[in-house]
Amino acid sequence: MEKIPAKDRFSKHAKISEVSPETLKEAISQFHLSPEECEVRVLTGGFMNANFMVTSGHERFVFRVYSTDRNTAEREKDLLQFLRSFPVKVPQDFAIFETHGKPVAVLEYIDGITLEDKILSGESIGAPLYEQIGSQLAHIHSIHFSDAGFIGPKLTIGREYADFNLFIRGFIEKTLNEISTERLDTATRDRFRKLVRDKWKLVSRAEPLRQLVHTDFNPKNIMVSRGPDTEVSAILDWEFCVSGNGLIDIGNFFRFSYDYTPDAYEHFEKGYRSVNSQLLPEWIDISRLLDLGNMCAFMERKEDYKESFRTARAVIKSTLDHFGY
Repeated sequence: MEKIPAKDRFSKHAKISEVSPETLKEAISQFHLSPEECEVRVLTGGFMNANFMVTSGHERFVFRVYSTDRNTAEREKDLLQFLRSFPVKVPQDFAIFETHGKPVAVLEYIDGITLEDKILSGESIGAPLYEQIGSQLAHIHSIHFSDAGFIGPKLTIGREYADFNLFIRGFIEKTLNEISTERLDTATRDRFRKLVRDKWKLVSRAEPLRQLVHTDFNPKNIMVSRGPDTEVSAILDWEFCVSGNGLIDIGNFFRFSYDYTPDAYEHFEKGYRSVNSQLLPEWIDISRLLDLGNMCAFMERKEDYKESFRTARAVIKSTLDHFGY
């Protein structure tokens, strides 16, 4: 697989740059802090939303400015509150309001670094951390709902689909019919179609599933502690959560497996199975197939996100090679 450095994999979302200093000052005031007495620093990560660390005296908060609507912020707030009753490590949500027409959430600041930044630093990642990541994801997937679909405010399920596997397959086929050859050449597109036609039955074996799915479970959204004895501190960014097949989260996490040590799969699986033993023997293949839906989501965007397109092509071709196509 073409190795792309972590910071060059995805294009920056244009709306993040639209957060003005006036918006931040007003948000700080609405949280009953003095903007003049606060220190503000932009936090790394985040494609759709902008995150800022606001320090007031000895207290630190994360101000999350959404580029989408209020429903997105409400959905994330309600889910974070719900998850605090489970063994899933998430930040506390203190407040949500609108400032200058933008939804803003104030979250607990989690001290540490993202797993992505730890990887970029060159620090080694030991087996215990992979096991913790596996067990955290298994705790997430152990939460089940009565229906499948997108999760809305107050944990309502939209029922946009009854079968997650058919939903993702349909989205892939639709995208392959609509995107230009500049984004994905004809030969690769034909190989992609043949792979889905021949191998999608593997995904079908895992249905029906109505698990809590993070859908953006990757190193930039996993906070870990600093130092040699690294532990998972929190799982961040729940705005895209759904009820469906959690194996897509595993595909997301191992998308760039060259970032990890060779034994990462083994230790991740050990941690996952220690909490949730219902992991199909073909979990690696199924997760890679489902992650192709995420690649199509990058490919279909209206914006000209060249870095994201390049990364999606690299992942698609790597998956084709993995299955011998």
